[in-house]
Amino acid sequence: MRCDGTSPICDAVNHAAQFTPARDSRNRRVRGLYVRNGRYYCQLWTDLGNGKKGPRRFPLVDGENQPVRSFAAAREALEIKRHERRENKLPTPGRKPLFDDYCEVYFQKAKVQRKRPGTVENERQATARWRDFLGRVRIDRIAVPAISAYVDKRLKGGVFSGRKLAPVSERTANIDLMALGNVLKAAIDDGHLRELPRIKMLDEAPPPKRELITPAEFKNLIQAARRCCKKNGEQLADYLQFLAFSGAREKEALRF
Repeated sequence: MRCDGTSPICDAVNHAAQFTPARDSRNRRVRGLYVRNGRYYCQLWTDLGNGKKGPRRFPLVDGENQPVRSFAAAREALEIKRHERRENKLPTPGRKPLFDDYCEVYFQKAKVQRKRPGTVENERQATARWRDFLGRVRIDRIAVPAISAYVDKRLKGGVFSGRKLAPVSERTANIDLMALGNVLKAAIDDGHLRELPRIKMLDEAPPPKRELITPAEFKNLIQAARRCCKKNGEQLADYLQFLAFSGAREKEALRF
């Protein structure tokens, strides 16, 4: 096949390590658009992060955070970047941290440490699974396909952090998605991200309908607690009555 120098494939062959100006079908140079190794980049005059302005290159990605490799998609992505510049929404300069490293930053934040210990522990377990699955990926490179693949594996069951885990419900998978979202929202606050990837929560099955205990059955339960538990029957009966009349959950009531 003869290479005429106008396609990204030819650019990748002839200029494997160089940024080559992109050209349209009429061989006209497109301002601000470049090609390297078969993918497109844009160059914009913008803030360099040190109080000065200058040219910065941005890799162009599609709606699923995947590299743009077609000319038509590149033109569209270029206009999006120009709009982001006008709205002051371009990514901040500098290399972004790895997701694995940023998770430790997240758990050191004061607002995270003010959460209940049980909540923090659940988040640590969830993020450990994410870190194992995603590997050494930059926090701004977490794409929708990777998130979907994680959710699919979590629902089916698989090995995470060296442990074989059983299949889980949609509710449990959503808890993992919320943990990821919490970390990424903190990254937005720290200037590492502009927006969240499109994280779609799963539809959860409605909880099973349970029949409520009747007053007579509850009275029998209290009597049985006092009669059969010789050591702490009175405490158990008081605890059950407290749950019944306060509406508190079991572990919440134990904290009072």
